[in-house]
Amino acid sequence: MGDQQEWNLPNVTYGFIGIGVMGYPMAQNLRKRIPQSSQLIICDVVEAQVKKFLAETEPKEHIAAASTPKEIAEKCDIIITMLPKGPHVQEVFTNESTGLLAGAPSSKTILFMECSTIDTLTSNKVNDLVTKAGHKFVDAPVSGGYNGAVAGTLTFMIGGSEELFTEVRPLAEAMGKRENVYHCGKQGAGLATKQINNYLGFVSMVGTSEAFNMGRLYGLNPKTLASVVNASTGRCYSSSVENPVKGVSPTASTNRDFAGGFSTELCRGVVEMALQLGEQVGAKSVLRDVVLKTLEEASEDPRCKGKDYRSIYLHLADIQQSDNHL
Repeated sequence: MGDQQEWNLPNVTYGFIGIGVMGYPMAQNLRKRIPQSSQLIICDVVEAQVKKFLAETEPKEHIAAASTPKEIAEKCDIIITMLPKGPHVQEVFTNESTGLLAGAPSSKTILFMECSTIDTLTSNKVNDLVTKAGHKFVDAPVSGGYNGAVAGTLTFMIGGSEELFTEVRPLAEAMGKRENVYHCGKQGAGLATKQINNYLGFVSMVGTSEAFNMGRLYGLNPKTLASVVNASTGRCYSSSVENPVKGVSPTASTNRDFAGGFSTELCRGVVEMALQLGEQVGAKSVLRDVVLKTLEEASEDPRCKGKDYRSIYLHLADIQQSDNHL
């Protein structure tokens, strides 16, 4: 009970739509920290994921599944969405038969926390429709990957008014790291921040991959190289936490043969969104063409296709996964 009081979340009905790689552990952490008697209703197009969640998550008497987003809106007071792309978000919110807005009653105000990494234009359009219908909406994308989602240490980047940020912050803290919940500015600012972060993260991974391949070809021990880099000016998240050489970073996706995580295809989409954002604001980019070409090639490489985007190391180094080890 003490833990429930610590999180200070309202005793209402919660909905969570999209229990994929990231959404699944996020929803589990949310369930742990909302009041014991609160109901959590989940919805996903993959029936096996729904069944797995219902079987694995406690307390079972306060967890249920809905067949459509509309049903979630009819029953829930706070709704979190975690979906792959902009068109999925638009469909979930605006489908006239099954969408959230089709089921959102005018008799209450629903708080929508949209955690997907999508383009700002789609997010702003959905926000306009939600607020016009008398409900609340924040864009709240996350960073930290699958490991952060499982550990409950995600970084949240939230866009919207100060008032909405204050209201949504306890939800973010329930699924993320308290000191890493940021109010980034007006509606859409969370997504803009996320896109910029992902762009920089990808550029960093390209640089790390090139550097460690250089070391491999010279015959350096990658673990020793990583120790030096991480104690020096080259240190970054890619070199330390998610080093692409198998065996260097204990929790890195390379140790799972790059299974799961943030796929190369999704990474390509987010980086493209970031570059589009740069164009919209008139920002110069000397790396644009190289970044796009690298992602385009990696998206078609069997070693990277459908894998965590850090598998780009295999593409750049032109090696097989079986050769990627200490």
